[in-house]
Amino acid sequence: MQTHQALYVQPGGLIEDFPLAGDADRQNKAIAGELDGPVANWRLGCHLTMHANADARHSPRNQVARSTWNDLAGSPGPDLRGPVIVTGAPGRDDLLQPLPPASAELVTHWARLQHAMAVVSSLQVSAAQAIGTRDMQCDAHAVHRDRDSGRWAYVVLDGIGDEDDVREHVRTWAPALAREAARSGDPADAIAHIRARIEARQRSRRWHYIDPGAVAVVAVHHQDDPMLQLAWSGDARAYRFSRTGVLHQLTKDHNYAQELLDAGRTPRKWDHNSVTANLEYGAIGHLKVHADLVGQLILCSDGVYHPLETHEPGLLEAVAELALDAKDSAASLVAEALAVGQRHGEKCDNATALVVTFP
Repeated sequence: MQTHQALYVQPGGLIEDFPLAGDADRQNKAIAGELDGPVANWRLGCHLTMHANADARHSPRNQVARSTWNDLAGSPGPDLRGPVIVTGAPGRDDLLQPLPPASAELVTHWARLQHAMAVVSSLQVSAAQAIGTRDMQCDAHAVHRDRDSGRWAYVVLDGIGDEDDVREHVRTWAPALAREAARSGDPADAIAHIRARIEARQRSRRWHYIDPGAVAVVAVHHQDDPMLQLAWSGDARAYRFSRTGVLHQLTKDHNYAQELLDAGRTPRKWDHNSVTANLEYGAIGHLKVHADLVGQLILCSDGVYHPLETHEPGLLEAVAELALDAKDSAASLVAEALAVGQRHGEKCDNATALVVTFP
């Protein structure tokens, strides 16, 4: 049997080794730090001790820990929630002992079963947003399922600017674009259709007024169609995280930085802020990708991807890989983007991530 000092167990069944320090005080501090304490401890004889955050009442139940406890005790254990660290029982010197091999094997067994059950059997969709250091949230997202066709559409709009009319603009057109994309089944046509509606509204006004702008990314899929369709205008992006754990950028930015890269030149720091297309005018990109190649689909504004890719390349991929589900992925991407920006002393843009996990 493989020996383990301790095991860190997530609710979804992912486990990893957790090292134990050489004295009791350092052990307890390390566990409290990992679990964002305060920590409650449940001891099951000489078999093991389970350490969990005492305040994690709203976290998912940790079925791995509960099943392990039930097997060893022959009765239901505490209502363990969130991540749990499993160690051996404390010795006479109060040092937590390494996990007994038989107990570690039982934890690993239940973790494998739980992880297999956690493999997505149905579509999961979730989105997260943060205002960053802006005055208001001028990103918007929308999800719509067309009742007649059964098609799903997912939209992220990133408003250009930081004013009330920009916020209202994206809040108006994000759901309209999602409805049109789900109805028509063609996200590029949906962008063109919404663009025409915006132009018509401008022409109908008696006074001179130009609607604010927003960059857009749209995805459409149907469960009976093997192909996932995407369209975009501007620099909101779509990524696919493959089932083999590799992140691929699907869209190609419509901005000045990308034009310089295409010409073999090096963009300056702020060249990505100059977009060359958006929902209201300019190029509309369009592609199809086989749905079987997509474990997660990530639609996001530059407030998410730019700080991650600029300062800590690989972090975006790592977040997608470690996510338990669509909700965890979306929330983690936004949180990490803001954390990276703050660590580097930068102003943080509005950040929006919409994640779809496919069965």
